[in-house]
Amino acid sequence: MQLERFNQFFSNASAQGVVFYHSGRMDEETVAAIGALLRLRLREEGANGVESRKVFSTFMEMAQNILHYAAVHEAEDGPVGRFGALSVARAETGFVVMCGNYMPTDQVPRVRERLESVQGMAPESVRLAYRKRLASDEDDPDSKGAGLGLLTMAASAKAPIEFAFEPGTPAEDGRTFLFLKALI
Repeated sequence: MQLERFNQFFSNASAQGVVFYHSGRMDEETVAAIGALLRLRLREEGANGVESRKVFSTFMEMAQNILHYAAVHEAEDGPVGRFGALSVARAETGFVVMCGNYMPTDQVPRVRERLESVQGMAPESVRLAYRKRLASDEDDPDSKGAGLGLLTMAASAKAPIEFAFEPGTPAEDGRTFLFLKALI
């Protein structure tokens, strides 16, 4: 990367209030390391305890979604791993936590339905759905965890979670880019 391009990236990130940004391969070790760095950055930014906990838990839920659901990047000699981008930025009323990753296009309708369902819930409905899911003995067949990730993010957010899907180019073969944004 040329110095001018890096300087432009740094200037734009600073102007947008970016506190933390990571783009690349995701695995458990990477998530643990960036989680530790994020905690430090939030402390440096003066985030209070509740705000810091909500930003951190939302960030980790987004990281887990990348780990569990992102499309596997393939190389000539086999799978390389899952890739995505995560960021936290200062906002006028708190922090914005965002993530993006490619996902299999055939899963878009199911994911869109879940996101729209949670997006349409009032805060009290989110809390009730969360408690109901915790008390349920049923496993969610579409979840690789307890099925609480979106509800956890929605419960921490000051506004409905925003999302967008962008179909990949033919070179990306059956993948769609998913973008999530939560205001904490």
